[in-house]
Amino acid sequence: MVVEPSGGARSDVPPILVRRLHLLAPIGLALLLVGGCSSGSDDPNAAVASVTVPTTAGAPPHATVVSEQEVDPSFRQGLAKTADGWVFSTNNVLFGTDDGLTITRKHDHAIPPDWAAQGFNHIGDVDVADGVIYAPVEQPDYGRGRQAMFRYDLNTLAFLDGVTINQSENSWVAVDGEAKIAYSMNAFTDHAVTRYDLADGWKPLDPVKLDTTVGRVQGGDVRDGYLWLSTDDATDGVYRVDLGTGQVVALGSIGRIDGEGEGIDATVLPSGDLHVLTIDVAAVPVRLVDLKVG
Repeated sequence: MVVEPSGGARSDVPPILVRRLHLLAPIGLALLLVGGCSSGSDDPNAAVASVTVPTTAGAPPHATVVSEQEVDPSFRQGLAKTADGWVFSTNNVLFGTDDGLTITRKHDHAIPPDWAAQGFNHIGDVDVADGVIYAPVEQPDYGRGRQAMFRYDLNTLAFLDGVTINQSENSWVAVDGEAKIAYSMNAFTDHAVTRYDLADGWKPLDPVKLDTTVGRVQGGDVRDGYLWLSTDDATDGVYRVDLGTGQVVALGSIGRIDGEGEGIDATVLPSGDLHVLTIDVAAVPVRLVDLKVG
């Protein structure tokens, strides 16, 4: 997000890869252990060198960029696919579009005045479920440990309601509409995913602990039992989180790493399996990048 503080110098070294143990014993003759070497850095973007040995289950999944297109420069924060188009967000505006990305409706000043008076000034990566837009909303004093979640009507973009949550930061929200669970992160860089019971008034649930810290997360979406994350880390990466085990798999980069990765949508479309916004290093253009996962 362009309003976020700078994350320091970028690196071309890929993000942390998951360590693997691979047992080769067709006749019980040998044991091969392959691991990574720690960088010894506290920087969440620091790299760990590792070697991955293929297993009988096949190579780890990887995301490949298949296309990109320039979009309206106002689409700078988040996105969510709908049945007949998209929803995009920027700091204080929501947009509805058709499938061709033509704006069909717009809500200026989407943060109501009474919430703005409390300091809330930033809408992050949104999600859509059951005709409702879910929006993470931040105020900039992260030390307060108090952020907000808003809901809007999908068809009219009208504000429905909002609640405060006990998070330091609130860059994104991902909603499992069937399970009535919302996911987010307490911090921009974290080793756990927060969860909320939507059927019980955003009641906090036990977090999903991750086996790897993920840095500078800008967006998230839920599909097929996984949480898919987009980041503004050293590679502008995309990641897959197993919501049952907390295992994190680095899938690859959205490219243009001198720019800034933003929100993500994980709807499977003919154009790709993942769709991520990225802001050019010159602030414009804004691009929608499509990736295939395989």
